[in-house]
Amino acid sequence: MAKDSVTGSGVWLRFERAARQRRRNPVRLLAEYMSECLERWEDERLDAEMREEARSSGYREREAVDIVRRCRRERRVRRAAS
Repeated sequence: MAKDSVTGSGVWLRFERAARQRRRNPVRLLAEYMSECLERWEDERLDAEMREEARSSGYREREAVDIVRRCRRERRVRRAAS
């Protein structure tokens, strides 16, 4: 769906109205939402990868959870430093 078709749709108009009622810039709010979606999808992909690696490596679930948490923490630190 192209950007122009979204901005002219009823959904966008309702979203824009709701965002403005909350005193939020609808474009910025949508960009934040999209960024959160991308991050969540990346986390889900990472989780699936880590689960598969843990299954094939013989790690226990608790160890795999610790690895995922450590990886996420390191990623947050890298993002905060940049």
